[in-house]
Amino acid sequence: MRIGMDARYAFRSQRRGIGQYVAEILSGLARLDTDDTFVLYVDAQADIGSLTLPENRFRLRRLAVRNPMVFEEIALPLAARRDRLDLLHLTSNYGPSFPPCPTLYTVHDLIEFLREEIGPWQIDWRHRYGRAVRMRTLPWQARRARGIVVPSEATRRDVCNILRVPEDRVWTVPFGAPRTQPTLPEDARCRLRDRGYPVPEEYILGFAALDPRKNWRLAVEAFEKVVTDRPEAELWLVGIEDPSAYPSDPPTWLRLFSYLPRDDAMDLLQGATAFVYPSLYEGFGFPALEAMSLGVPVVASDSTSIPEVVGEAGLLFPAKSSDALASAMLRILQDRDLQGDLSRRGQARAAKFRWDDATAHHVEIYHRVGAPA
Repeated sequence: MRIGMDARYAFRSQRRGIGQYVAEILSGLARLDTDDTFVLYVDAQADIGSLTLPENRFRLRRLAVRNPMVFEEIALPLAARRDRLDLLHLTSNYGPSFPPCPTLYTVHDLIEFLREEIGPWQIDWRHRYGRAVRMRTLPWQARRARGIVVPSEATRRDVCNILRVPEDRVWTVPFGAPRTQPTLPEDARCRLRDRGYPVPEEYILGFAALDPRKNWRLAVEAFEKVVTDRPEAELWLVGIEDPSAYPSDPPTWLRLFSYLPRDDAMDLLQGATAFVYPSLYEGFGFPALEAMSLGVPVVASDSTSIPEVVGEAGLLFPAKSSDALASAMLRILQDRDLQGDLSRRGQARAAKFRWDDATAHHVEIYHRVGAPA
């Protein structure tokens, strides 16, 4: 088969969730012995050197477009028509309204359809317009597609119920655990101190954002109760787009950071006593899986897909209860045996999430939906 793929986010110098997913699937495809060839479509922002693939099976097409909607609705379908594809894999929730060939979508989550239940998020007018258009077009794009790939059963239910896609055209393919190598927590803390981060011996880490679905204000509220019994502990939140949105004079136990280099963020994770993940809605839950793979104990909400990832390898709490979250964090901070148990269980569970399995499942789906109707 000749398969096209929206590979924009895999070719970034710093990848987030979708980019990491696409990069891992492409790397897995490169290792497989298959006669399929792949045409990878990237935009004007692509960092071509960020991912190396064998040229005999992968063709890179840079489309000189920066605007996401212009890429999806105009440049991508024109290029796909020219390349005479058997199947076009749309990897980032959206695609062209009028594709020239059969399509397969990966829908990571449907958060925009559930905003009213979770809370508004202030974004600029361009993003609001783009998301409004996509929300209008995605349901019928998805129903016309040959199939939908989702990372969790929670997202599968959303796709079937919200987009009204028949169940037999939606496949759940859990993503793989990150391939980061674990290190000793004390070694990670030493490296951080050498780089100027004043990490204490005991802190809880969260990867935060201002989006209300990430629920970080609940984490701060809960930790205020924790320090009553554990005054030496601290809460570190990384990834907040604008730390000034939090109190201008934060308490001494709260550390706020915007984006950090990945090496620093990974050392902060590995040096932490625990990782907290209070999100109200996730399509999968990469951060929790990454923490477990590194042996970091996880405290996570019981919302949407998160229990599918964490299972019994972490402490789950009701997603809107600050008392329950405070109790779970305090348990971990006070109980070293519990820390060790959750570390072992987390690594064992994370090992079950394999990118090679996800890639093999993708290939099966390509051949199933790419066959002539």
